[in-house]
Amino acid sequence: MRLSLPVGVLALTLAAFAVRAVIYALIGSHLPLVFILAVALALFAAHLAGRGAGRVAVRVWGLCLVIYGVFRLGLAGLLVVAPISSPHAIANTGWVFVLVSALYLLAGAYLVIAWRKPVEPTVTG
Repeated sequence: MRLSLPVGVLALTLAAFAVRAVIYALIGSHLPLVFILAVALALFAAHLAGRGAGRVAVRVWGLCLVIYGVFRLGLAGLLVVAPISSPHAIANTGWVFVLVSALYLLAGAYLVIAWRKPVEPTVTG
């Protein structure tokens, strides 16, 4: 079975959130795990509903990723403009944080664009 690039990007974004959710669940916070399970269930239910609901659900997930990426990049920019003295915040908002944020932004934008309604060919004649 061969997966298309949009399905792979969707799977990678869900897997990234699932890994973080499991890590947080192991340290006692189960809310991220509930969140990613709800998102996965909503995507699956929308896929089963048919009539373009799956496409809309993936585009909403992509839009959420775009917002999340912009928020993270804004936070990193804010910490550059108005530095704080928290070593934890400084250690966790380095170049890896910015790179991951940009990847979330790009993946979300790709999902929004790639899962749009296909253009039907026009019939002439």
